[in-house]
Amino acid sequence: MRYIEKVKNLKFEELIVKLIYCLLFVSLVEMTVSGNAFTSAEYFSEVSLPMHLISFAALSAFSIILLDKKFDPYICLAVLLVLLFSVNMQNTDYKGIYLALVSAGVMAGFVFYFSKKIAFPKIGDKAAWVIVGLCALFFTLFVGLLTSYKYLSHLTPNFDFGIFAQMFHYMKKDLSPMTTCERDGLLSHFAVHFSPIMYLALPFYALIPSPVTLLMFQALAVGSGAIPLFLLSKRLGLSNKKTVALCAAYALHPVLIGANLYYFHENCFLAPLLLWLFYFLEKDAKVSSLIASGVFALAVCLVKEDAPVYIFFIGLYFLFSGKGKRRGLALMMLAAAYFLFVTSYLSANGEGIMAYRYGNYIFEKDGSIYSVVINLIKNPSYLLTQLMKAEKLEFLLFMTCPLAFIPFAIKKPSGVILLLPMILINFMTEYKYQYDIGFQYTYASVAFLFYLSAINLTTVKGETAKKLLVSAFAASLIFFASTHLTKLPDAVKYYGDHTPVIESINEGLDSIDKDKSVTATTWLVPALWDRDTLYQFEYTENETDVYVFDLRFSLTDKAKAKIDELTENGYKEVYRVERAVVIYEKN
Repeated sequence: MRYIEKVKNLKFEELIVKLIYCLLFVSLVEMTVSGNAFTSAEYFSEVSLPMHLISFAALSAFSIILLDKKFDPYICLAVLLVLLFSVNMQNTDYKGIYLALVSAGVMAGFVFYFSKKIAFPKIGDKAAWVIVGLCALFFTLFVGLLTSYKYLSHLTPNFDFGIFAQMFHYMKKDLSPMTTCERDGLLSHFAVHFSPIMYLALPFYALIPSPVTLLMFQALAVGSGAIPLFLLSKRLGLSNKKTVALCAAYALHPVLIGANLYYFHENCFLAPLLLWLFYFLEKDAKVSSLIASGVFALAVCLVKEDAPVYIFFIGLYFLFSGKGKRRGLALMMLAAAYFLFVTSYLSANGEGIMAYRYGNYIFEKDGSIYSVVINLIKNPSYLLTQLMKAEKLEFLLFMTCPLAFIPFAIKKPSGVILLLPMILINFMTEYKYQYDIGFQYTYASVAFLFYLSAINLTTVKGETAKKLLVSAFAASLIFFASTHLTKLPDAVKYYGDHTPVIESINEGLDSIDKDKSVTATTWLVPALWDRDTLYQFEYTENETDVYVFDLRFSLTDKAKAKIDELTENGYKEVYRVERAVVIYEKN
C-alpha cells in the first residue's frame, strides 16, 4: 500500500523527470557498451528495440516505485551530464563548437530548472585547497603528458618548438637566447620577441636539460594559475563552493588547454602572472601588496613586447572603476614607458614590432602600429567589419561559453575595459592564429575573462550565481570532451603503435656527432636541439655537415632534388630506416 500511495502522490511533472532520466540512462548504457559510433548505421541496427523498451520500462518502474523523488534532480543532472559528455567525446561526424554549444545549452536549461531543488555540501577551507590543488595537478599532467608524448613521437615542428628547444640549449651554455633555426642564421630570439621572462624557466631546464622539461614546466606554470585565481576569488568575497567551481572551469577551459598545444611559448607566463597581479591589486593598499603588484606588473611586461598592453588596460580599469586611481595611473605609466623602451629596442636591435598582424588597418605604404590608431580614429565603424566574422564569433563562443557567459554579466560600465584586451589582441587582427584556440595568443585573454567572471559573480544573487557556476562547470566539461579529452589517449596510443619507428629515428639522430652542423626537415628539428648549428630544411640554403630527412611522410620535390644533389657532391648515406629516417653526412 505504501508504494501504491507513493505512486499516486507523484505529480505529472515529477513522473516526466523520472521517465526522462531513465530513457537517458538506457541510451547512455547502450552507447557505452557498443563498439560502434553512436551516429553510425551499425549502432542503430545493433540496438534491439524490444530490449530497449524493456530496459526503459524496468528502470522506470524501479525509479517510480522505489526511488525517492528528492533524488531525481541529482540523478537527472548527473545522467544528462555524463551522456552529453560521452556524446561530445565520441561524436566524430559533427564534433565542434555547435554540438558543444547546444549540449551546454541543454545542460544549463536543466540546471536552471532544478536549481531550487538541489543543494551542495559545504566545502571547508582545507577541502577547497585540496580541490584547487587537484585542479592544478590535473591540468599539469594532462597538458604536460599530451605535449610530451607529441614531442617524443617526433610530432612537434620547428616553428615554434624547435626554436625554443635550441634556444634553451644556448641559454644553459652561456645564458644567451640564441637560435639558428628561427631566422636561418645565428640570431638572438630577443631580436624577434623580447622575452626576458624566459630565464625563469632556465633553472628547471638546467636541472633536467630536455625539451620535455620545457613542456612540463609550461603545463605546471599555467596550471598553477588556479592558485591565484582561488585567492583572488576569496578576496573578492566568493564562497569556497564558488571559487572551487571557478578553478575547476579554469582547469578544464578548452582555450586555456588549447593554447599549450602549439607547444612551448613565452606567452604561457601571462595567465599565472596576470592572475597573481589581479590578486595583489585587489588584496589591499599595504606597502607589501603594492610592491608585489609592481613586481608582477613588470614581470608581465617582460613576457613579450606586446604585454604592456595588458598592464595599460588593467591600469585603465583601476582608474575608472574607482578601485585605485593612483595605482591605475602608475600601471598605465609603467606600461607606456616599457612599451616605448621595448619598441625602441626592437627597432634598433631586432625586427621591430610585428605591425603586419594589424595590416587590415594600415593603408599607408610606410604605415606602422601607430597608423592603426590613426585610421580607427578616422573611421571607427570600420572596426565592426573586422570584428564580425564567423570564425571570430566561433572563437568568442569557445572563450565564453565554458564560463556560462559570466564575463558578460557586467554591472558597472568600467568592467567593459577588461574585455578590451581580448578585442584588441584576438579580434581586431587579421592574423588568424590570434583567434584560433590551438595557438598561444589566448593566455592573457582567458586570465582577464576569469578575473571579470570573479568580479561579476560578486554582483550576482546567490541563487543565480549557483545556476551560472554549475552551468559553467558542466559547459567546461562538455567543451573539454568535445575538443581535447581524446587527444591524450590518442597521443599515448600513437607513441605505442609507432615505437619501433620512433626508436629507429632516435637511434639515427643519436648517431650524429653533436659538433657537426645539421639540417633537418621540420618534425625532426626539435629532437636535434642540443647542437649549436641547426637549420630547418624547408627554409634554408645554408650548407651543413649533416642532412636529416623524415621518411614517415612523402618527401617533397625539393627534398628529393636535395638528396640527388647531396649524392653528387660527395655526401654519403650513413643511416636509413625505410618509413622512418635517412641521414646524409659529408665525407
